[in-house]
Amino acid sequence: QRRIHPTFHISRLRPHYGNNDALFPRREVKTFYDFGDNDEGEWVVDEIIAHQWKGRTLSFLVRWNLGDTTWEPVAECNELEALDQYLELLGVDRVEQLPKRPRS
Repeated sequence: QRRIHPTFHISRLRPHYGNNDALFPRREVKTFYDFGDNDEGEWVVDEIIAHQWKGRTLSFLVRWNLGDTTWEPVAECNELEALDQYLELLGVDRVEQLPKRPRS
């Protein structure tokens, strides 16, 4: 099993350029699978794993069903069942009651 880290720093990413037939004649060009677009624009949230305050702005670290994680603004998370579970886990009723600094 390969151990590939799911998160990469942006400085490590490079664009993919297809095969150049003039430089590499007769080289087989492999096509990549097209996953298509998500027509509904909806993604499945596994859980909310953290939160952060930057001034008055609140964001949540969301783990998606495909394994990736992103910071999402509170406005994008208000309707999530995962938010209710996160608030219950921390023992608060509303997002405004979330601690401003992480517990140490």
